[in-house]
Amino acid sequence: MINSKYQICFIGNAIVDIISKITDEKLDELKIPKGSMQLVDEKSSTKILNYIKNQTIISGGSAANTAVGFSSFGGSCSFMGQTGDDDFGILFSKDLNSSGVFYENKIVQVLGKTSKSIVLVTPDAERSMNTYLGASTQFNIDCINEDLIINSKIIYIEGYLFDQSDAKKAIYHCCKLAKANNCRIALSLSDSFCVDRHREELCDLINKYVDIIFANETEIQSLYQSNLQESLKKIREVVEIGAITLGSKGSIVFQNQVKYLVPAIIVNDPVDTTGAGDIFASGFLFGLINKYSIKDCGKLGSKVASDIIKYIGARPKISFKTFLN
Repeated sequence: MINSKYQICFIGNAIVDIISKITDEKLDELKIPKGSMQLVDEKSSTKILNYIKNQTIISGGSAANTAVGFSSFGGSCSFMGQTGDDDFGILFSKDLNSSGVFYENKIVQVLGKTSKSIVLVTPDAERSMNTYLGASTQFNIDCINEDLIINSKIIYIEGYLFDQSDAKKAIYHCCKLAKANNCRIALSLSDSFCVDRHREELCDLINKYVDIIFANETEIQSLYQSNLQESLKKIREVVEIGAITLGSKGSIVFQNQVKYLVPAIIVNDPVDTTGAGDIFASGFLFGLINKYSIKDCGKLGSKVASDIIKYIGARPKISFKTFLN
């Protein structure tokens, strides 16, 4: 695909992030599991919003975060997802396009409000996400712009989409189309709770289609219900390229029979770990697209992940081109 207009097409939930700092005590009062990503209904979402103060509102979503990070390096990419016909939907679209990521909402008439992820950040920088899926649940085959897939080198799929039955059908459609057009398929496992809910289906997708995998230590162990080394062995038997992030222990990156441990870049007093894995993936993918060694892909991912946790939110404050020097 030498003349691809976009290098990567990112596919995921179109979500607006509402971020607020909170104490551990108040998190307990709300009965929210620390460090989790839980799905909530509109009523629960409103209850949490009424409880918190000093909110930071930005467009978000796991795959969208990675897309913006990739664009910040100078990469060309697009995004597919579904927003509602409301102010948050307008904010999401404007924010993504102004970040250099091509996005158009294919469906004009949408029932439901734009999805929201209320991210509560405790003093230790751990984040607990409470996601109201809203209009994202309507992402389906009709939302797909096939040209964006056909004219890309890689499609990147967010694991959270497996929480929606129509979206799962759309994912398989995208994968078949990608394979037919020599487009590689990347998958982010997104969250260990998501893996728990859809383990069998995720394994099926990985075995049939996935070329590039992104996961953290908990997610990959959840996928195979085994320890880290055994899980690594199993994923490498079916996927060519991957990155498993290990938090403060760094990351393990691999390509075929080559495997490296990439040391973490230590950040004293991190502010917010929201989206660190998403941003790691953006650096790794930029390196991969530009034919870096697999170890250097991991190093670039670590550089930008260590930067993003220094402030609130999962969007770059400076151009990631700075990290290419």
